[in-house]
Amino acid sequence: MLIATKDKFILTESGTLCTEASTLELAPGEWPDFISVVDEEGEGFLFQKVHVDEMGGSYQTKGGALLMVWND
Repeated sequence: MLIATKDKFILTESGTLCTEASTLELAPGEWPDFISVVDEEGEGFLFQKVHVDEMGGSYQTKGGALLMVWND
């Protein structure tokens, strides 16, 4: 599992969190099964890997919130 602070992501108008793999310091081809996005108090959301392709990885919470990690 990867733990990342919320300042590494942007929030789109549709409510999706987005970032690039290099921002998370992921190695080429590294796609963790879970990404935890936390605030300054260590509280946040747990996203599970849903799909990975050449464009990047998509993750989702149990409640349906989306996170996209773009392959750069």
